[in-house]
Amino acid sequence: MKCPRCGAPLTLDVFEGQQVHVCDKCKGEWLDAGELKKILDHHNQVFTPAEIASIEGVNKEIFTAEKDDHDELNCPVCGVSMEHFNYGDTSGVILHRCTQCNGIWTDKDQLVKVEELVDGWKACLADDEAKYGGVLKKVEIEEDAEEDKAVSISRAGFVNAVLRHFCEN
Repeated sequence: MKCPRCGAPLTLDVFEGQQVHVCDKCKGEWLDAGELKKILDHHNQVFTPAEIASIEGVNKEIFTAEKDDHDELNCPVCGVSMEHFNYGDTSGVILHRCTQCNGIWTDKDQLVKVEELVDGWKACLADDEAKYGGVLKKVEIEEDAEEDKAVSISRAGFVNAVLRHFCEN
């Protein structure tokens, strides 16, 4: 496999217990579909909450995407053009995903940045839940009520259609 960024060969390495393909030249990493989740799950099992809390915080660089992060890269497995996306929608960490095989390309140090970002989110989770939990519950109840109403209306339409069929015949 060749690096989608610089064309150098990718070599196998282990990161957080998962095999990843690494470019020795630009230090980018190729993750097959599902490997990012496995790496983050392993990261959560390995570090205690105290260790995670000791991390200085999320590196400020992840909130500013470099212009190079928006270039077009081809999947090293399928050869198709990959789409770039902002991990977590607002993190500033721009990753590339293959729409065919769902593999993910991370440039140098981005995999570690994703882990730091997730740690930061988890550290704020309790505060966010306390602050917004009531509002979110209210929205969930309203959405459930709207869904129940829509199902009820569709059932009424079905019943009316069945009755019409029997009355007309």
